[in-house]
Amino acid sequence: MDSNNPKQMSRHLWWRVGYFLFAIHLVALVMIFAMSHAPR
Repeated sequence: MDSNNPKQMSRHLWWRVGYFLFAIHLVALVMIFAMSHAPR
């Protein structure tokens, strides 16, 4: 990866941001699912 290329750098940054947001939503959905299906 060429750190002198700003376009390539920003694309790498967006990949990390997208993966980070995906992970947060996945954890949130699992927690909501577990809470809503937890035995009373």
